[in-house]
Amino acid sequence: MEELLNTYFSPSGLDKDPALLQHSLRLIREWLFVDKRHAYPPADFEALKKEFDTLAMPREGAAAGAVLDALQRQVFAHSVPVNHPKYIGHMTQALPWVSVLVETFIATLNQNQVKIETAYSSTLVEKQVLGWMHRQIYRYGEAFYHDSFRSNESTLGNMVNGGTMGNLTALSVALESQMPGLRKKGFLTLLREKNYEGFAVLASARVHYSVKKALATLGLGEDALCIIPTDDNNRIGLDALEEKIAELKERKVKILALIGVAGTTETGSIDPLAELGRIARREEIWFHVDAAWGGALLLADKYRDMFRGIEMADSVVIDGHKLFWVSMAQGMVLFKSDTSLNRLLHTANYIIRKSSGDLGRTSLEGSRRFDALKLWFSFKLFGLEGYEALLGRCHELASAMRELVVQDPDFELITCSDTFILTYRYAPRAMQAQLEACMQNGDTEQAARLNETLNRMNIALQDEQKRRGLSFVSRTSLESTPYPGHVTVLRVVLTNMLTTAGNLREILDEQREIGSEL
Repeated sequence: MEELLNTYFSPSGLDKDPALLQHSLRLIREWLFVDKRHAYPPADFEALKKEFDTLAMPREGAAAGAVLDALQRQVFAHSVPVNHPKYIGHMTQALPWVSVLVETFIATLNQNQVKIETAYSSTLVEKQVLGWMHRQIYRYGEAFYHDSFRSNESTLGNMVNGGTMGNLTALSVALESQMPGLRKKGFLTLLREKNYEGFAVLASARVHYSVKKALATLGLGEDALCIIPTDDNNRIGLDALEEKIAELKERKVKILALIGVAGTTETGSIDPLAELGRIARREEIWFHVDAAWGGALLLADKYRDMFRGIEMADSVVIDGHKLFWVSMAQGMVLFKSDTSLNRLLHTANYIIRKSSGDLGRTSLEGSRRFDALKLWFSFKLFGLEGYEALLGRCHELASAMRELVVQDPDFELITCSDTFILTYRYAPRAMQAQLEACMQNGDTEQAARLNETLNRMNIALQDEQKRRGLSFVSRTSLESTPYPGHVTVLRVVLTNMLTTAGNLREILDEQREIGSEL
């Protein structure tokens, strides 16, 4: 016992073997900066399972150096190198090296944000960051933010671990707002009292899957989500939305919320938020905006017009671990009114007492890390000008990729958004010509067959590219294209600060090579 205490719970443990610290720093540096051949782990996942298929927990502890060796051999060697310049398939990208330091500071401080008694200055940091972000969305006056910061009775939002928890929190508040007393009485009682035939939440076909999870968790059921078809730009169809609202009202179904998406996961598109806000106001329903992906663009004035109407939202979700370049996991949910979260208010005798100002009083989560420090540190480090420069770099990468795809006769651009997500597919020029002729002649059956052939080719191409591991793009399936049926597309997210135009060209060259062999 004494050895454990002296080694791991006292400063003498750090001083005794400085090589361990150097070993740890070397692992971090090599992972962040050393040029790697593979952008995706080369080992077969089923084979890798054997490395971890040990049922018995270690009986005796090992030396720290041996554990570090095991970490390097078993974990680092088989982790996805998301900082690789040719890893452009998902929203997790290369991070600035300071993010590792901030994670160390968070672990060192080990603050629990549920209660001021376990989160002293960190409570104020969290409130400050929430105020900064709320101001980017709603732009209230100075007095509002001063009063809100000082108040123990209100809060502008919650820090959460990502968009899923943010959407769950927002919809929890929306339900209690639209159906006061729901938390105590439950759905069945209120259905009877209000004479409703059911409940509904409206969103486009591009809405994030976490909304369905939230509705299932809240007891509404996944079927409560009414999906509205999108237009050609993957934005919610306003005519279809109006028709669905009229239908639900006729059936006496209570519409609880309307969700707008500001940066869809699949295509990066932004719904017409101003129009959605006016509809929500007219129908007196909760207006929620899922800006988990695109919300960071509000930091740069040149992108703000794309989000016109977001200030009408009753709640907004934004993820820090996406376009703010901070480590997983960090998100936030902001509310237009600083009293909205009081609908979730809960207290306990030993903690989060009434009027205490404890952040846990209005959070669905209990114990929480001091993840607000990630944004606080980054905002102070980069400032608005720094973030505008980073976002500008993303714009340049997205523009470069778009031009490469458009100019290459063996690829077809499907979507290209202002939030740096692009979808395309491998389509040899001869097949493109055949497909175009079928569409012009109205031969939808042959067009569908050609399209299905291209779908199979692109699935096989993406699988093979992932197997090779030299570069990585993702794939999805879209129904909102001019072609019959669903279209399988390759999807890239152009936010990796280490990616160059040359890397993009190499990725397309590899895809053409693979495609020509299919």
